[in-house]
Amino acid sequence: MKLLLHCCCGPCTTSVADHYRSRGEAVEGWYYNPNIYPEEEWERRREAFGRTAEAMGLATLPSTRGETFLDFLLALARDGGRRCEGCYRLRLEATAREAARHGYDGFATTLTISPYQDLEAIRRIGEEVGARHGVEFVFSDLRDRYPESRARARELGLYQQKYCGCVFSALERAEGRAGKAR
Repeated sequence: MKLLLHCCCGPCTTSVADHYRSRGEAVEGWYYNPNIYPEEEWERRREAFGRTAEAMGLATLPSTRGETFLDFLLALARDGGRRCEGCYRLRLEATAREAARHGYDGFATTLTISPYQDLEAIRRIGEEVGARHGVEFVFSDLRDRYPESRARARELGLYQQKYCGCVFSALERAEGRAGKAR
């Protein structure tokens, strides 16, 4: 199967791409994350993704910033304030659309390696948008490989972020750090 892998960052790409390759999938990566704030953070993650792809010999589609920050906020509003689901939908919809446009058989996401993500929501949304675009959403729960991905990122000297990427997560992290400092 020719598989387009939505990549959220370099560290998660390592083990997820390896997983699908080990199954015999022809994997290509795509860094697409209009949710990431601020722009400097988006660039750091894109650079880490590029270094990962190069180190792994992973073919990629050109990265794009995609929708604007306002589009990201509107996606969250459309999902009834369930911000993570709105964010998943925005990125998985774009990945399914790109997969269909470029002739891939299916698509997957590196989000399924994170112990911090809602995998059932990712599966439901991925299957929904995949059906709409005529490409299969390939789902694997890869949370057990998360520590391996962190170790590989350290070996490659990759930037490892401390929050999911969105402005809300950054604010929550700052509030948590401020609370600990008190």
